[in-house]
Amino acid sequence: MSKWTKTTLGKIADIITGPFGSQLHQSDYVKRGIPIVMPQDIGNRNINYSTINYVSEEDATRLKRYSTVANDILYARRGDVEKHAFVRAKDAGVLCGTGCLRVRINSNEVEPAFLSFYLNREETRKWLVTHAVGTNMPNLNTDILSDVPIAYPTLKEQRKNVKVLNCLEERIVLNEKINDNLTAMAYDIYMHSFFSKKPNAKLKDILVEADKSSVQVGEAKQSTGEYPFFTSGSAILKWDTPFIDGRNCFLNTGGNADVKFYVGEAAYSTDTWCISANNNMSDYLYLLLVSIKPELNQKFFQGTGLKHLQKPLLKDRPIYIPDFEELKTFNEQVTPMFNIISENTRENQELITLRDWLLPMLMNGQATISD
Repeated sequence: MSKWTKTTLGKIADIITGPFGSQLHQSDYVKRGIPIVMPQDIGNRNINYSTINYVSEEDATRLKRYSTVANDILYARRGDVEKHAFVRAKDAGVLCGTGCLRVRINSNEVEPAFLSFYLNREETRKWLVTHAVGTNMPNLNTDILSDVPIAYPTLKEQRKNVKVLNCLEERIVLNEKINDNLTAMAYDIYMHSFFSKKPNAKLKDILVEADKSSVQVGEAKQSTGEYPFFTSGSAILKWDTPFIDGRNCFLNTGGNADVKFYVGEAAYSTDTWCISANNNMSDYLYLLLVSIKPELNQKFFQGTGLKHLQKPLLKDRPIYIPDFEELKTFNEQVTPMFNIISENTRENQELITLRDWLLPMLMNGQATISD
């Protein structure tokens, strides 16, 4: 094994802070345009486009200094500071937004994808949380990020490590794309079949509520269990024991409206409302909730500070309940799709576990890839 070079992030990369609030206002956002990444859009080495905002091309030109190129790395300045988004070729041109930091490698000795994997090690993630400032919420700045310890082998070894880890990542991404396509197909079936139907009941007439969870998201972040753990965020964590089984929906109870669906044993956080429906209507319930997502945000999330889901109001919302034949036809089409989606989700959980087991050994030089 070759000797690894030790350095700090600031010596191999240029780091800048995203635009300040005075440079970018809420009124600058548009429905379509150039994507701008905010802290909530930073996933686990990826950009979460489901929450992304956009600015006009004119504003993007004004904010050109904050544009990204392939292989840039984006961090949130506050909150989940241990996570970063790796800007792939398909993402190039998105803007580093307010509350974010952009890292751009300037060394020919470091493979960008290797650095991204290295920064995703548990040791580095813990280092960032430990060295972040702030009493209530972790905060990063360019000085802290510049001091992150980095070690790397030869470019040849870096590329071999990346090749192995990318194989796992590519399978994960493929499963996610399949899931997105199947969800879109199921949604189209629902919209075509039921969206314009006249209400004949209320949501509470089909609703089945699971017990409230007592587990905080922070607790699940430390868990290495085998069961998917749903939260109000986009990531699916893990938990040691399942709380429910079957076909269930998981709704955010604070912040912004979002709903997820899973088939099988699972757990969920205390800020997540787990519900299903009677008479084999859980798949229908999920797509119904997806179809009214804008309405959920506008009507059923209320509060002066952090908005919360008003469950009693939502339970009283008028809905259409299909008849036996309509539901039978619908479930015959949609149920297999959501079964596959959940199978892919389970496979991704296993792949992530394998990746996270392999990652520190490759990134610390404890394991090497033969030629």
